Amino acid sequence: MNVVLKTSDGRPVANASIDFTDGYATVTVETTGGGILAPGSHGMHIHSVGKCDGDFTSAGGHLQVAGHTGHPASGDLTPLNIRGDGTGKVVATTDAFTEAGLKGPEGSALIIHQGPDNFANIPPRYTHNGTPGPDAETLATGDAGGRVACAVLAPAGSTSSAPPSTSTSTATVTETTGVPVAPPVTSSSATSTSPTSTTPSTTTTTTSTTVPTTTTTIPTSPVGPVNPMPGG
Repeated sequence: MNVVLKTSDGRPVANASIDFTDGYATVTVETTGGGILAPGSHGMHIHSVGKCDGDFTSAGGHLQVAGHTGHPASGDLTPLNIRGDGTGKVVATTDAFTEAGLKGPEGSALIIHQGPDNFANIPPRYTHNGTPGPDAETLATGDAGGRVACAVLAPAGSTSSAPPSTSTSTATVTETTGVPVAPPVTSSSATSTSPTSTTPSTTTTTTSTTVPTTTTTIPTSPVGPVNPMPGG
């Protein structure tokens, strides 16, 4: 997968690629120039909807693959650190998602955020409404701030829900069985007397068997008197 992350007004921010090998995804993101991202750490995530409309909230929350609900989320990536000149590059590997997972019915999108991601690492000495640790918003967003750049990895609705086409073919098989040579043609006659007739009627039923033609050559002996066997 190769994409270009852009701002909401269409300015390119970074090139990104995701390669899948041996069960791992290698994510590479490199800025295309300075001036858009401020120096420092920027949260970077794969989001759960393949849309980059408006302020990019259309991309939904962080990707969670089927069966995973914990934190960090499946789509949480290593942050992108921007140098003083406004450029940066990150290469990271993960086994938290697969290519098929990114291409689900809702698709997916890659987003760079305005600020750093704390990965919900809030010490228990901090509380929210009397409850220690991170609140729901921190768990969901990592407090990374606004969404600066976005790229669709797989568009929403790109997976067809139509059932696969099924075709049925019928084959005709003709079986040929060798028939052994049958005995000579036989005929059978049955005589029946009709009980409703004053004159007996005879019904003849003939059964015929078709015998394959077999040609046999038999030596012919001269016709003559038969000599008795000696001693006979």
